[in-house]
Amino acid sequence: MNSIEEDPIIGHFFDTAEKKAKWLVRVKIVYIFWIIFVIIGFIVYVVWYLLG
Repeated sequence: MNSIEEDPIIGHFFDTAEKKAKWLVRVKIVYIFWIIFVIIGFIVYVVWYLLG
């Protein structure tokens, strides 16, 4: 199984430990925003359903 560093397309984004750490932080931030977005969307849907 090949590692992500050996990938010809995205390998240069993950070739050092510092780059991997930066991308992990970015992914975690996006994941947190996604969870917040889903929760807000669910709340808006429930409020819309209850008021409508």
